[in-house]
Amino acid sequence: MVQDMSSLRDYIAYARSYIQPSLSEEAVVDMRKIGSSRGAVTAYPRQLESLIRLAEAHAKMRFSGTVEIVDVEEAKRLHREALKQAATDPKTGIIDVGILTTGVSSSERSRRQLLAKELLKLLQSKAKSGAQLKTQAVLEMMQAQSQVPVSQAQFEAALRILRDEDAITVTGQTVRVC
Repeated sequence: MVQDMSSLRDYIAYARSYIQPSLSEEAVVDMRKIGSSRGAVTAYPRQLESLIRLAEAHAKMRFSGTVEIVDVEEAKRLHREALKQAATDPKTGIIDVGILTTGVSSSERSRRQLLAKELLKLLQSKAKSGAQLKTQAVLEMMQAQSQVPVSQAQFEAALRILRDEDAITVTGQTVRVC
């Protein structure tokens, strides 16, 4: 085991300079299996390249010139842990890769769409054709009829969704159904 920082530096420098591991046939086969099992998160080419680099780094740590299955397994474990930390939906506890790509979990997107749909129903029932309503009054109506609390931010997000879908027009502090 490494005793001090100087030895650690020498160890890393040696591995960088003299160890260039290549993938063994078994490691290549194991890499190709990633994402093929039921319920597994598939790996994109970029992620596979990262897994290869992780496996190579693990082989370097062992001073091995060959990436073996043990290195691939460790790379996969690190990948799973990173996914758990970065892409777990806090409300459901399920890994949702959409969080990484959009910043929003699929359950949150569904909830936002449902809120927007309910808001549109409310607006259509309250507004006569072309009539404008004050956004604050609509928020208060929404909060009064909703069984779960609706925050100002959630309400504004629902307004944006409906505006982007051209279902409503928002002008200043008023909203009108199109």
